[in-house]
Amino acid sequence: MFTIYVFCLLVGGGFLALSVFGDFLDGMDIDVDVDAELDAGGGADVARLLSLRTIVYALFGFGATGSILHWFTGPAVTGVVAGITGLASGAFISAAFRYIKRSGAGTALGEQSLAGLTGEVTMEIAPDGAGTVKVSRGQRRYSVRARLDSTCPDDLPLRAGQSVVVVRMTDGIANVVPVDMKLLEE
Repeated sequence: MFTIYVFCLLVGGGFLALSVFGDFLDGMDIDVDVDAELDAGGGADVARLLSLRTIVYALFGFGATGSILHWFTGPAVTGVVAGITGLASGAFISAAFRYIKRSGAGTALGEQSLAGLTGEVTMEIAPDGAGTVKVSRGQRRYSVRARLDSTCPDDLPLRAGQSVVVVRMTDGIANVVPVDMKLLEE
């Protein structure tokens, strides 16, 4: 049984370490965003309890508790306590993340948060077409499709490298004006 405890500890602990220290690994830039909703009555609760995060925490709790208690108590007590600890840690983490999701804490800023930021044209924006701009917010840089705002003169193309201000976001496309035009309005 000790082998099973150690295996669960290593698998669960390995995935936990990867999730905690994953940002510090150099050369890797993986950004995954998965959002799924199940509407299957009581089956949705079971699916929530069997999420990958819940399983990883339950494996880690089971493995860590079993590995430690193996040296101090009998196999029956160790198995029962390790099982309860694993289920409790998985259920606690599942409930905690459900609360965080329900309360809106930790949600990403929407596209409207790009309005008012300055950026740089990376692909020319013609008066009747769209191009792209790079906008920085904090430590992150976003490449966004862009078009001229309605307040710009019709004959004014924006060339690559030119500084712009995002006036507003509409359906994922930034409406921009040149920086110098925005300064003249104020």
